[in-house]
Amino acid sequence: MGYNEFDELGDKIQDIIDSAINEKNYQKLSQSINQTLNKAIDNGSDALRDALNNTVGSGKYTNYRSGGSYDYRKNRSWDFQKDGDGQGTGYQGYAGAEGKNSRNGNSQNFGSGRQAAAGQNTNLALYSPANGIKVKGILKTVFGGILTGTFGIATMVVGGIGAGFGNSGMLGLSAVLAAFTAASGVLLGQGCTSLTSLSRRSKYIKALGNHTYCNFQQLAQAVGKPVKFVKKDIKRMISKGWFLQGHVDKQETCLITSNETYDQYVSTQKQLEERDRQEAVLRQQAEERNRQENRLREEADTRARMEAEREADERAKLSPEVQQVLDKGNEFLYKIRRSNDAIPGEEISRKISRMELIIAKIFERAKAHPEVIPDLNRLMDYYLPMTVKLLNAYEEMDSQPVQGENITSSKKEIEETIDTLNVAFEKLLDSIFEDTAIDVSSDISVLNTVLAQEGLTEDELTRMRREAGKNKQV
Repeated sequence: MGYNEFDELGDKIQDIIDSAINEKNYQKLSQSINQTLNKAIDNGSDALRDALNNTVGSGKYTNYRSGGSYDYRKNRSWDFQKDGDGQGTGYQGYAGAEGKNSRNGNSQNFGSGRQAAAGQNTNLALYSPANGIKVKGILKTVFGGILTGTFGIATMVVGGIGAGFGNSGMLGLSAVLAAFTAASGVLLGQGCTSLTSLSRRSKYIKALGNHTYCNFQQLAQAVGKPVKFVKKDIKRMISKGWFLQGHVDKQETCLITSNETYDQYVSTQKQLEERDRQEAVLRQQAEERNRQENRLREEADTRARMEAEREADERAKLSPEVQQVLDKGNEFLYKIRRSNDAIPGEEISRKISRMELIIAKIFERAKAHPEVIPDLNRLMDYYLPMTVKLLNAYEEMDSQPVQGENITSSKKEIEETIDTLNVAFEKLLDSIFEDTAIDVSSDISVLNTVLAQEGLTEDELTRMRREAGKNKQV
């Protein structure tokens, strides 16, 4: 018999454990394991005896049939490879045996070792070999079951004798045996847990397939467990080294079994975090701009509302006749400004802007001093309508694609007329300030007279002497 005996025995014990777990009945677990173990020993399993002897011995292998022995640590080499289901089951054999079975000399190749395919070698670097874990689990389960049964029976026997005869020494010994029974039960539990965990790992690897990552939802479906359980299970296996390059992503949503894939994930995650940071900065800047725009809009609305209220108050103070003149003047100003915006020429635009300013000042004066409105009749009835008419004509001719002699000549005449109108409007603006100028002159004359009467100005003689001194210097 070869090393495959461990796989067969492990499968049998695994079935016993799964059955006990599924049925929630652990009463015959130890008995069933003992029966399986005894049957394997009775069938003459050298490999099993080898494992049992090596576990409790010093590393020397004793052949129960021939009586010979050797140091297995010096004469055995291990080389595991992946089989079809993703588990490491291949075994090279004994060193020097050249792949032949040590019992019957028949050629039996259990694994190709370094001749495995590149994909299989990659998997070797991802998962720890299953056989080593399985052997440990089997041995823990076997010895745990044997010791639990042995110490359990001994505890009951010694405890019964001690209780029957009232022997405190026997009762104390039964307590010690009970402690050994509990320790053996822990060993049995560890073996069972290891084998069931190994079975789940096999399902995890099968769910991974050829990929080096898989989300916990798929892994949970593969083993029929909740996602929360699978997360803890995977982390425990990674800590034990069952996934040699195992990682869990930052969000704890998937298992990553390759350092290369994990490095790519970390790099991608950093890029996503940087992009999120930049987007957050841009979003914050946009929010700040929106706040500023809203604040400016509110301030503009407030100013506009206050201006509208002020104008409404001023309109209420004006007579209907004055308000009518001002409204009509604003209408002319709007038409002039619209023509100015439509005409692209810089020189003509400068002249029109000058005209807008003068006319606006005229109406501001009329609003403050309604008594000058009668002086604006000619402006309102003739000059402004004619100005708007000329600007409309200039705008129409300027928009023509072909500028002929007539168009050029007419445009030049209109530009010269605008100069003339600006001069006329400036004189009109000056004339409506005539009363104010007279009043100012009168006030200044009265002020000088009062200052002279009170001796606060220089007399005539002093003034003449000062002027004569200036003449001599010249």
